[in-house]
Amino acid sequence: MITEAQRAWWIDWLGADPDPDGSLTLLDERRVGDWTGRVLRLRSFGDDLDCLLVLPDGDGPHPLVIMPFYEVEPLFGLVGRRPAAPPGQPSRAFGSALLTYGLAVLAVPWWFEVTAADDAPLDLAGRYGPPAARHAERLPSTGLGRSVADLRLVVDKITEPGAADRLGLAGVDLDRIGVFGHSLGGKLALHLAALDERIAAAVAHEPGLGLDHSNWDAPWYLGDHRPPDRDHDQLLGLVAPRPFLLIGGGDSDGPANLPLAERARPAWPDPYRLSTLLHDHGHPPPAYVVAACGHWLAEALRS
Repeated sequence: MITEAQRAWWIDWLGADPDPDGSLTLLDERRVGDWTGRVLRLRSFGDDLDCLLVLPDGDGPHPLVIMPFYEVEPLFGLVGRRPAAPPGQPSRAFGSALLTYGLAVLAVPWWFEVTAADDAPLDLAGRYGPPAARHAERLPSTGLGRSVADLRLVVDKITEPGAADRLGLAGVDLDRIGVFGHSLGGKLALHLAALDERIAAAVAHEPGLGLDHSNWDAPWYLGDHRPPDRDHDQLLGLVAPRPFLLIGGGDSDGPANLPLAERARPAWPDPYRLSTLLHDHGHPPPAYVVAACGHWLAEALRS
């Protein structure tokens, strides 16, 4: 049985409490392809993260999907600091894809990428190891907890009284907030949905469900602070009864860790609200899978 004590345990273990002095401020507008985006600056634990809010065409109010990723630009087909997807690889413009389903998108960058040196190497340890070391010197939380805390702060600030006018959120339905994430973003989407009940629906593509899968022991995630007596079936169960879609491409997620998701299914009164989708195209999601995510989220947030 899922309890609030379990949710509180995970928040405490990770160190996922938002910065009590944090803020979110509307800076300016920028063109994002055919759309107009708004830059929202998140101030969290003394650092600035520039988020990007983009609304779809048509009259609102539109459901809002929070989309954590390394950086926000590639989510809309723009050039960021990291290399673009190699030729022949699927696009990372997940935000643009979801806009076509009438969903507003709030893209949130990852602190460890934002603070990586401009000349940092591209391998994960070389790029994110130094920010992880700086984080460990400054804050007692895990790296993963800090990242989840940033996202929880976003939800706090966009749902405050008066936020719609102050942050340019007119046209957004703040009673229908979802989250979508791929890879790193999938890890964060899973945790945000589990630890914040204001998230109405969630999609995680290739998050690496299960502490024996993926690189949860990296210093920018958990390091050696692995929970000793529980796994992600309990964390996933905290999403219930809200709808959740777990997608695996056979790399980080697939038949090997599907049983862990099935262990969480009894937490849902309606077991079909925990959905799973497996494809054989590897880690990057192909276009048809991203389209399926957009359709699923649009239905889940409007039901």
